Amino acid sequence: MGNMELVDQNQRPGRWPDFARPVMVLRMLIMGALFSIILALSGLGGSSSFLVSLGSILLFVEWQVLVMIAIMALIRGWLEYQSMGLAFLVVMAIALIIMAASNMALLWWSGALEDLLTGDGREASGNLIRNLILGTVFVFATLQYLALFQRWKAQVQAEQGARMASLQARIRPHFLFNTLNTIANLVRTQPEQAEQAVLDLSDLLRTGLRGDDRHSLAEELELVRGYLRIESQRLGSRLTIDWRLAGDMPLDQPVPVLLIQPLIENAIVHGIAQNADGGTLRIHTEPAGRDRWRFSVENPLPPVTAGDAQKNRDSGNNIALENIRQRLELAYGERARLKTTRTDRLFKAELTLPIPDQRG
Repeated sequence: MGNMELVDQNQRPGRWPDFARPVMVLRMLIMGALFSIILALSGLGGSSSFLVSLGSILLFVEWQVLVMIAIMALIRGWLEYQSMGLAFLVVMAIALIIMAASNMALLWWSGALEDLLTGDGREASGNLIRNLILGTVFVFATLQYLALFQRWKAQVQAEQGARMASLQARIRPHFLFNTLNTIANLVRTQPEQAEQAVLDLSDLLRTGLRGDDRHSLAEELELVRGYLRIESQRLGSRLTIDWRLAGDMPLDQPVPVLLIQPLIENAIVHGIAQNADGGTLRIHTEPAGRDRWRFSVENPLPPVTAGDAQKNRDSGNNIALENIRQRLELAYGERARLKTTRTDRLFKAELTLPIPDQRG
């Protein structure tokens, strides 16, 4: 489905990073700058002034880094289909060619190339060999860092995917059980309504119980509507729905599957269904700043005694809410949150999600 950075957890990182990304270009330039500082501190700049040496080395190193980045961005797709050994050798060979060409150009500019070619430039030959050795060490260390970074990134995303699937699996049986229980009750009293509920369940299974980690916000809201149709058939006039969705909601935004529906289910199962007279379920959305939107679910609560309060704290309602919080953390980090407020007769859950940047 769609992407967000939230890095997209449906896309697994390749063995080679995307060198066309600005963050990767910046990372490589920083590594080149650190390598230049080491060379300048070692006195290899050919000048008594550290800043002058650093400037000349930095210019010499960074333009090679940029050329290497451009070539790696072009051949990344090809490298992904090769064995790691062959890809590593190809990248090292390209780096050596770039470094050799750069050093030859430097020697030509300084006038030492002719001495090197005639065999009289021992100093120039020594500098060339030294630069190639140091450059090879730098490229080798950089490639090892990138390989380890990509492996770590793949491992982190795999662990997050496994945790997300585990958390999502805990919701699905509960959701399916309540829906089937509703249909079973309707079969005895309202067979025609039961048939419609089966059709709604079919749609819910097709969209909500599939294997994808995410789907669009529009699909999640359709999942909610299907669930509400089933619960409306079961509760009848006891359930009143006040549904107010903002017209500018990002309906194509990808969200984790079964992120909003459990909030609706909790509001009905642990709130309205427990009231003898039912109540009004309020579902509202509103902007929450320039780059966020808020989805709120509000429901009445049945009267509780002091003994019931502790029982409610340990109920499946809190377990499901904690489940959603964990899934939010995995999907969005600190950029999303689920806030709940409770009074004696009212419970409100506010889900705040970031709007992905569509510019890039």
